[in-house]
Amino acid sequence: MLGLVIDLGRAFVVKNESQAFTDSAAMAAALQLNNTSAGVDAAKAAVAGSTNRWYFGTAPFVSPVVEFSVDAEVWLPNPGAIEVRYVRVTVPNNSVSVYFMTALGLPEVIPVAARSVAGIMPPTTYSQGVFPFAPFAHDPDGPNFGYSKGDELTLLWPSSVQSNGSTQKMNNLCQADQNLAALQAVQDGTTAERGYIQESSASAIAAAIEDDHMDYTVTLGQAVNRTGGVKTTDIYQSLNDRVNQDSSPSESDYDRYIRNHDGSPTRRVVVVPIISDANNAIVLGFAKVFLPPNQPHNPNKSKCAMYIGPADVPTGNDGSGLNIVRLLQ
Repeated sequence: MLGLVIDLGRAFVVKNESQAFTDSAAMAAALQLNNTSAGVDAAKAAVAGSTNRWYFGTAPFVSPVVEFSVDAEVWLPNPGAIEVRYVRVTVPNNSVSVYFMTALGLPEVIPVAARSVAGIMPPTTYSQGVFPFAPFAHDPDGPNFGYSKGDELTLLWPSSVQSNGSTQKMNNLCQADQNLAALQAVQDGTTAERGYIQESSASAIAAAIEDDHMDYTVTLGQAVNRTGGVKTTDIYQSLNDRVNQDSSPSESDYDRYIRNHDGSPTRRVVVVPIISDANNAIVLGFAKVFLPPNQPHNPNKSKCAMYIGPADVPTGNDGSGLNIVRLLQ
């Protein structure tokens, strides 16, 4: 009984200390991942910098093993700049001395180990923070929804799509949608001429754009309510006001914007749901887009944004807030 109370009790304490270390270290490391080799180095530094101790809080953890993975199946200690999503932290066996249970012929030490996995998980539901526009997927079954980084996609279509079907007026459309096939897809929809989702009042749309305030939830695999919206609201002004909330409102090049950003919130990088088509409007996923310095005032011109990539892929220093870091094991 004395051996059970003291020897096994000490082993349980060390086990809890070890698990607390790997749990917190894996979470801290996963928070550093940003799809770059620098993020991997920062993740390793986060583990090395942990102040957690074992043996009743007196001994540091020596040489914890830190590994990275794209799919939580193949683990690499030095993955380079690949799209790492998972971190695994392992504490090798710490030996807890046995004082009393050796009388029963048991070993003189009890090995104690711990392992934790934390990962970046894509959000499937947004109750706040998603923009009130839903661009169409160009390829619902293809990668990146049929877009390429740098494509200018449509947030809001002109007030009269039908009048822009001629070749002469194609320049009123966003670059990625300057074709008759895209126009036909919009014209087939029930609210073809706009692009708002969920909201129809001027104040609600402005609040969603400028303040990330929404009174609805957008969920992966479910339809959004595409509304006709208000026809006379100066939505362009709300979009421009959103851009002016950023510390770099005039930069038009996304890569240069990210490279030179001062670390303040990236208000020009926003998340939009990508939908299947104008009629069904099923949310296929979420994408990050980059707002241009200015939007045209003319309601017969589309309001556009630059496609960056899926919202669940961390990219540079704009990845924060677009993923959920979660302890998996």
